[in-house]
Amino acid sequence: MPAASPAPRRWLVVLAFACVYIIWGSSYLGISVAIETIPPFLMTGFRFVLAGLLLMGWALLRGESMPGWRQWRSAFIAGGLLFLCNNALIVVAELAGVPTGMIALLIATTPMWVVIVSAVNGTARPNRMTIIGLMLGTLGITLLVDLNGAFNGGGTLLIGMAGAVTGALFWVLGSLYARSADLPKNTMLSTSMQLLCGGLLQFGLAAVTGDFARLGVAAVSTRSLIAMFYLMIFASVIAFTAFTWLMRNVNPALVATYAYVNPVIAVLLGALILDEPLTPRIIIAGSIIIGAVIVISRATAGGKRGDNVIEIEQDAPSVVPEAV
Repeated sequence: MPAASPAPRRWLVVLAFACVYIIWGSSYLGISVAIETIPPFLMTGFRFVLAGLLLMGWALLRGESMPGWRQWRSAFIAGGLLFLCNNALIVVAELAGVPTGMIALLIATTPMWVVIVSAVNGTARPNRMTIIGLMLGTLGITLLVDLNGAFNGGGTLLIGMAGAVTGALFWVLGSLYARSADLPKNTMLSTSMQLLCGGLLQFGLAAVTGDFARLGVAAVSTRSLIAMFYLMIFASVIAFTAFTWLMRNVNPALVATYAYVNPVIAVLLGALILDEPLTPRIIIAGSIIIGAVIVISRATAGGKRGDNVIEIEQDAPSVVPEAV
């Protein structure tokens, strides 16, 4: 009988959770600051391509083989859904003026989309508690939307909020595709490919929207550059590494609590650093949404290891967190 693996050191577990909670929770703030002076889709393109190259170099140095063209094809599809469609819609929400904390709360509806998509394609039937969670989440979103304010300025704010919720749907579609797609079994290599492909697709979007023409190197602030590299190194590399380590060494249901904590961190940072409004309505609606996520996660936690995450992250070896 093989010897049991030694329990991870407590301080290492605490440090890894701190990285996942705080860094991913601050990623929405980072996006907001980065696109202040860097054209948005160009910024995300650089962020994902550079992060993908770093992770791929690391994986190859550790002995992984270069993937074949079929795996690259799968990576382009998954990367397009996860890092082009999802992230582009988050950027649209930012540009529409939706507060970063509110975007994080809307993205937290990802587990709701998992349930809906799984029910539609017939892979899972929601139980009573899951349906209650869906109803709570819908109530929270309804309360979160200030219709009077959302329709000001031609409904731009409402479009941005709809974009954030739709971005969560694309994340789920990409995650479900990646779970069965022909991708490397190694998490780091698979993630690096999807990041790299998503970043290249972002460059294509940047070319179509004129981001390259709008880039003024002299106008790029140090603040925006720091935010972009923070997202690339800390959110996409360090926090992701911490997440994958936790998934191997800690109960996945405990790791999944990032989905409840990240929106809280995002709301608090948005209020403290960007002076975003923190009204009773936002607090109540946010609490209901997070409560709905907890109910849904608990209701689906009875299956095998990892069933209650997306690999819920935002997340299966071939699926990476949304906050990446």
